[in-house]
Amino acid sequence: MESQPNIEDLKSKVGFGIKFWLEFEKSSILGSGWAGLLDKIEKNEEGSLTLAAKECGYSYKYAWNILKRIEKRTGMPVVKTGKGGRGGGGWVKLNEWGEYLLKIYREYSKEIKKIRKILLESIKNS
Repeated sequence: MESQPNIEDLKSKVGFGIKFWLEFEKSSILGSGWAGLLDKIEKNEEGSLTLAAKECGYSYKYAWNILKRIEKRTGMPVVKTGKGGRGGGGWVKLNEWGEYLLKIYREYSKEIKKIRKILLESIKNS
């Protein structure tokens, strides 16, 4: 006869995950990965998309495609670009729209973390 696991042991293993993303007219436009790319672009003093992409584990092409997808879904680019970066290439910086989306994502993320903490306490106390 098989012994049943202790219910208290099982309870201690119950958890949850929360994922969220920003939407624009019901299309997803910014989740944790894409927000991470915008964050790296914002913090990158050289304006190098190659470096920002590398820090996220993305290829340059994939990172550029992310920026283009957000633009396509919202009708507005999230970066401004220019020529003449280090080594003769170009540069990329967040524009006002990109800054706004990243700001909103960060604010919602903080609120989600607060909610997660409350829910974890609720599970722990039940």
